[in-house]
Formats: sequence, C-alpha cells, structure tokens
Amino acid sequence: MRFAGRILLAGALAAIVLTVPPQAAAQSVKSTKPAAAKPAAPKPTTQELLRLLAEQRQLIEQQRQLLADQQATIEGQQTTIEEQSAAIAAQSQRLADLEAQLGAVNKRLDEVLGQLPDQAAIEERLKHVEELSTKVPELPPEMVSAGDFPGSIRIPGTNTAFKFGGRIRTAAVFTLDSLGSDDRFVTNSIPVEPGDPAADTGKQTTFSANTSRLNFDVRTPAGKSQMRCFIEGDFYGGENKTSFRLRHAFAQFGSLLVGQTWSTFSDPAANHQDLDFEGINGENLVRQVQFRYMWQVQDDLSVAAAVETPAVSLTGGDGVDFMPDLVGRAIWSFKEIGHLQGAVALRQIRGESDTNPDDVTSVPGWGASISGVVPFYYFDLTDRFIFQFNFGHGNARYINDLQSLGGQDGVFDPVTGDLHALPTVGFYFDYEHQWKKWATTREMKLRSSLIWSFVTVDNFDFQPDDSYRTTNRYSINFVFSPTDHIDAGVEYIYGTRENKDGHQASADQVQFVGIFRF
Repeated sequence: MRFAGRILLAGALAAIVLTVPPQAAAQSVKSTKPAAAKPAAPKPTTQELLRLLAEQRQLIEQQRQLLADQQATIEGQQTTIEEQSAAIAAQSQRLADLEAQLGAVNKRLDEVLGQLPDQAAIEERLKHVEELSTKVPELPPEMVSAGDFPGSIRIPGTNTAFKFGGRIRTAAVFTLDSLGSDDRFVTNSIPVEPGDPAADTGKQTTFSANTSRLNFDVRTPAGKSQMRCFIEGDFYGGENKTSFRLRHAFAQFGSLLVGQTWSTFSDPAANHQDLDFEGINGENLVRQVQFRYMWQVQDDLSVAAAVETPAVSLTGGDGVDFMPDLVGRAIWSFKEIGHLQGAVALRQIRGESDTNPDDVTSVPGWGASISGVVPFYYFDLTDRFIFQFNFGHGNARYINDLQSLGGQDGVFDPVTGDLHALPTVGFYFDYEHQWKKWATTREMKLRSSLIWSFVTVDNFDFQPDDSYRTTNRYSINFVFSPTDHIDAGVEYIYGTRENKDGHQASADQVQFVGIFRF
C-alpha cells in the first residue's frame, strides 16, 4: 500500500509539473538576467497536492467501479448466452425427434395409401352404387348398410331411416304383326299354327302406365347387426292388369334374408337395358318366396344358399309341390362393375296326371346358370357385354319365356302316364354401347343395346305337334338419360317361334318408353 501511495504521489507531482506553462519555464531559465526577472510562481502547497491526489484516487475508484460493473454485466450476459445455448440445443434435439416422427408417419401414410384404391376408382364405385340404388332399388344387398342410406330420411328420435320411392313408366307399343300380346313382346305368343286365334289380331297400338311401381324401404340397427324391410308393388295385377300386384316383400337381418324377392338362382345384377316390360325370353329372372343366407368369402367373392318355394308347372297334369327348390350360387366381382355368377338349382318335379288324378308321381329336376357383366373402358365411356346361359331338366320355371307359357317343367306321357322332366336351354347376349356422355350442369348419356336371346325345348316324341320348340328374339334400342332418374328410349323387337312340327312365324314391335324414378 505504501508503495502504491508513493507512486500516486509521484504521479500527482508530475502532473503539477506538467501543468506549468512553457513560458514560465523559459522565464525561469532567463532569470539569470537581473533586468528581466519576474516573480516565480508559487509552489503548490501540501494541501493542494493532497486534494489533487484525492481527486485522482476518486477518479480511479470510479473507473474501478465501472470496470467491476462491466465485468458483472459480461458475466451475466455470458450466463444468459450459456442458458440460451442450452435451450437452443434442447430445441434442436426436439426438432430432430419431431422430424424423425414425421418421417415415420409419412412412411406409414404412404403404405396405407398404397393399399387403397385411387380416388377415381372410389368415385366410380360410389357412383355405380348410387346408380344401382336408383335403377334397381329392390335388389337385396349382400349386407345391410349401417346408418342412413342414400335418399333416406331418419325418423326423429330414432335410429331408423326409411325411403319412399318408385317409378312412373309410360309406354307406347306399336305391334306390327299378329301377336298374342299387345302391351309387351311375349315371344311364346307368336301365332304359328293356322288355328291360333292370335293370328287374326293384326297390327295394334297400346298406351300403358300400369307398369309403374311404388316401394318402401326401412332400415334400422338391431343389436350388432342391421335390419332391412322392403316392399314393392306395381299395378299389373288382376285380369284387367290394373290391380295392385306384390313384387317384393322381404326382410333382411345381417346375411339372412326371408321373404319374396329375386330368386337366388337369378342374376338381377346382369341388368341389361332392354325396354320391354316382359323382358328377354331366354333370361333367368323370377321372384319367389325364399329363405337365403349369404357369406362374403373374400372382398371379391360371395356365396349364398337358399330354400325357395316350389312352383312346378306341368303339361298333361297339375303340379303337386312338396320339396322346396334348393339353390346355391357364387359371385366373383372384378373391374368395379364387372362380375361372373354361377348358380345351380335342385328341384323335385312332382304332380298328378289328368288321366290319373289320384296317382302322384315325381322325377328329379335340376338347372344351372352362368351369367355376368364384362365392362370395356375407353376414353371416358364404358361399354358392357352382358350374358346369361341357362340349361337343365325341369328348369323351365327359371327361363322367362317358358315360365310365362306354363306347363314346361315336365310333361306326362298320355299313354303310359309317366312324368318326364323337359330338357330346356335359354340364353342371351347383350352388347351395350355408350355413344355419348355430356358433362354440363348434369350428366347426360346416350347408349344402345343390341340383344339376341334364344330358347329351346327338347320335345319328346309323344308331345303334340304344336308344342313349343324354339324362339329367337332380337332387339335394338336407343336410350337417352338426361339424369340418373330419367330414361327415354325407343326399341325395335323382332322375334320368331318354331313348333315341334316345324311350323314357324315371326312378329315385330316398336316401343317408346319413358321411365321417371323417384
């Protein structure tokens, strides 16, 4: 401390000396000259030196305090920098973890998206489902849909939804040759033999709207499954063909279906666009009461088994039904709207003859059916090839033209009284071409169908000469749909019938049909 004090005192003295002006120093040098001598500046006193020394000490202390404050500030900033560096490091690690998690999520999302169909396929399938729900509302689904379904209304305060629908169908039918039907084209009614009363009917014109329909669809959750009830009827019943007639009345719980609807042996999904209300002569499309159970084996494969009402129609006797028809089928789906179906039916052909009504006899019967829809995609249009092939013994009930004619499941030999199941074959081929699709405020379609259908019965020798043997039916149409709810079309139909004796005849019709669905 003494040493420091001496240094400070020396510094103060030096400062004082330095403050003396140069002129004063020069004068002191020249003081040797007596004439120019001036009085010497007074020397600082000890108190002044001490005062100056105190001032320097105070200044030094201020500088020292300033240095201490700056050092404290630097140390605080250093601490803040270290804390911020630690926080940045933690955030960097967190960011790296999040990036790793995001990468894993993106990888999983890519895997999931890779397993899903593309958006266009999903939209096309939904569109197809909606079209089926409007065009074929009575077709039972493989599984009842959960919740509300398209076009339905939920009953307030419940989980039940219902849909009221139907269609108005108006037809103008112009029969150009003698035919046993005037409002539709029934191939088996073509008059062949000279004595047929229909041979004199000639040309006819008929307007009708009695083929219009009403339906009511209700669906509700039931435990772990769903329940559906569907009822539909038209006004084509009774002798005058204007009475209400039941078409469908079935209930479905999960995979179990009971009631009246399309036979399990039929294929309503092979929905050709023929406009005639009668339908195609060789197709298998019949409604009857049944108990059916369905299994979805794979996404593209379903099977079903059913017991269905027996309804045997015989020639030379009356059917006496006992054993139900046993039916099984399998459906393979492909290309969104394409499918192939195979079905078999086992029947008991049983009845009593007109000559011996007390003697009931029976023979086995069977039927097989192969049908499907094969789509063809080009540009933004879709063509379809639709077909069905039916054959068997005693399966006439499942061939449209033979069912409406009646008596073709089996025939009694008038001599021996034996019952024989008739061998029958029926098929059709339909190519549906889409000419144009306009996408304006709504989608409008113009399409055509070219259809050939054939039915034949392998007659027995003991059958009469005028027995039904073969029919052919050809049709071509143009259908325009301004919306999915409206079809307007014109169709030309030409058909031939040949009997066992070789006699044959033909007839043709032109039909204008408008269908409005709601």
